[in-house]
Amino acid sequence: MKYYNNLDFNITCIDTRHMRDNFVASYLIESNNEFAFVDTGAYLSVPSLLKTLKEKSISVNDLKYIFVTHAHLDHAGGTGELIRHLPNAKIVAHKNCAKHLIDPSKLKEGAIKVYGEVFFKQYLGDIIPVSKDRIIIADNQTITIGDRGLQLITTFGHAYHHYVIFDKLSNGVFSGDALGVSYSELNQDLSDNEILIFPPTTPTGFDPQEWLKTIDKINDLGIDKFYPTHYNQMPWNDKIAKQLKQRIVDFCQIAKKHQNSKNRTKDIKDGLFEYFSKTISLDTKIKNKVLNSDIILCAKGLDYWLK
Repeated sequence: MKYYNNLDFNITCIDTRHMRDNFVASYLIESNNEFAFVDTGAYLSVPSLLKTLKEKSISVNDLKYIFVTHAHLDHAGGTGELIRHLPNAKIVAHKNCAKHLIDPSKLKEGAIKVYGEVFFKQYLGDIIPVSKDRIIIADNQTITIGDRGLQLITTFGHAYHHYVIFDKLSNGVFSGDALGVSYSELNQDLSDNEILIFPPTTPTGFDPQEWLKTIDKINDLGIDKFYPTHYNQMPWNDKIAKQLKQRIVDFCQIAKKHQNSKNRTKDIKDGLFEYFSKTISLDTKIKNKVLNSDIILCAKGLDYWLK
């Protein structure tokens, strides 16, 4: 079964098959027979990426970079395994991410603490360390594949090891989680250039003030589309930017409302479900399938932020 989409501007969206379909994307960028991945999915996602290369008749020798937008395992967990198959590739990571790729023990420990050991083994699998000499530090520079310049922009708010990639050719940004999360199931009744978007306030790096600055910084680029890891190419405009900023404010207000609660994480989670029930007109089964894991993680991140 084909599980990738060929987009315009020589960009491919690959479903990494993490947890469910159409949940975590990796993007493949091409220019003059040079290639780069943006985010890898988890360790168990790597076969999907390699299979895509094989089906598209792309040699592993022609992969030049793996861009890792940030260290969270649904974005970076497959990096160490993937680089073993790409002999000429370098990993591009923020300095705060690079140290976790070199020594992933804290990433693994943190993931097990948040998700549990059974979930880690079933959905994340493992984390393979990366050699320091295969890493380039992302520091707001422009990196080229073929004749395509990709501008790296440090973007905090979701995590303190996050950057995005501005691709002038497509006038789009590969955004990781910096421009939020949006799923096709949530957008099926919306018109063109409208999406339902929300911020993944995952533990532990959520910083609302930094995130609002990040959205403004990216919006000032004048992009008309973005490529979030969750999920696939989306339109971008001032209305969407405003919606995302408002949701960050709303999430914080929900968290503060339960600041003194004895069961704070649960109450925040319930508050978020109530918030979305007023926002999204989907049946409960679809809503729970699409949003349940996100809302639980958002609640945990908001609880950590209150601390």
